[in-house]
Amino acid sequence: MIRAGGSGGARAILLCLLMSCLCAVPTRAQDIERPIVRVGVLAHRGWNAGETQWSLLATYLQGALPAHVVRFVPVTLTSAGPLINAGGLDFLITNPGHYIDLADSYPMSVLATRKRTLPDGAHTLQFGSAVLVRADSGLTTFADLRGARVGAVAPQAFGGFQLTWFEARAQGVDLFDDPADLAFYGFPQDTIVADVLAGKLDAGIVRSGLLERLIIEGTVPRDALRALNANVTYTHPEAVSTRLYPEWPFLALAGTDAAMRDAVALALLQSADSGLPDPWGAPVSYHEARALVAAYAGRSSPATEVGNPGSALVLWLLVGAAGVLGLGGGLFFVRARRGDPTSGAKPPRDQDAVSLTRRETQVLAQIGAGKSTKEIAAQLGISPKTVEFHRANLLRKFEARSSAQLIARAGQQGTEAIPET
Repeated sequence: MIRAGGSGGARAILLCLLMSCLCAVPTRAQDIERPIVRVGVLAHRGWNAGETQWSLLATYLQGALPAHVVRFVPVTLTSAGPLINAGGLDFLITNPGHYIDLADSYPMSVLATRKRTLPDGAHTLQFGSAVLVRADSGLTTFADLRGARVGAVAPQAFGGFQLTWFEARAQGVDLFDDPADLAFYGFPQDTIVADVLAGKLDAGIVRSGLLERLIIEGTVPRDALRALNANVTYTHPEAVSTRLYPEWPFLALAGTDAAMRDAVALALLQSADSGLPDPWGAPVSYHEARALVAAYAGRSSPATEVGNPGSALVLWLLVGAAGVLGLGGGLFFVRARRGDPTSGAKPPRDQDAVSLTRRETQVLAQIGAGKSTKEIAAQLGISPKTVEFHRANLLRKFEARSSAQLIARAGQQGTEAIPET
């Protein structure tokens, strides 16, 4: 289980770079002279679950680019940016929120929108979030999430958190504060569904369509789970708890060769009769998705009630990086302020910074980076029980009920590390 984020970090980036290199190794003599085209794919169910689907698309695009070698590269929400920055991708397939976040830093264009195939053979250009609960659960509305154990993908996950956050907020529920526990699992999303089914979670937030896919695969018994707030739409055939947004875009990075970009775009638009599991259509507007991402970035909650949208979370990701690099051993003081930090304005709360030991600072940084207990233990060379001991101390010191609330209050109140003697 991951709390407050996906796997992220340097290990994920290095892993994806390594996989990119491995995927790009020619397997035939004639491939040696052909340039490689790398297509990044957000592997929200893990790479193995989606490999067949994407390998079929890779084969199809290979026909459109006979002078190149097409390689698909799995990416995560955190690794895609560094890969793009390193020139490791020519194209990208991801969710709308991830696309909008990346587009702020990396120019890219939408070539096509996925026409996802439904179990009945029809196609849809839309999806949403499904908040899944057990069929015998007493939870029926977002208000019932107060005091519940909730699992999601990551704070930056579009279908795996943000869509539900937006819908819940409209009904007066703050997902960062109101659940008894908010656990961020990362990918694959299947794990969230499994824990709801096993009773380890009261509710799990995943993208729509996953439940139906798991039922077809035989992983989840039919009628074992249902969606919260199921009356939000009466026209969409899948279990969904939120309003609908455009399906995933196929993106071309700004530096991609124009002729190659045009060839891929044409192939995608001609894919209706290709036999692909999901064909592609002309790009649709992502205006509504952009508006939601902006609302989430500017949210007013304990997690980000400071000058810059989302700055408390970003602050602690930076603190996490410092901790991993061993910079947290001396005096360490951070306080989030509203507005200009040089203006002398008072912080949101008149509170002293919380004093932390060096190990508590390290554990907090790892939690902020979205690491699970096992991952933190391996990173710091301590036992999982020791990690949980420090986590319990952190929750007590910040008077927090969950890891998400812990990160929020740490960013708001600030911390002061106890100097080593």
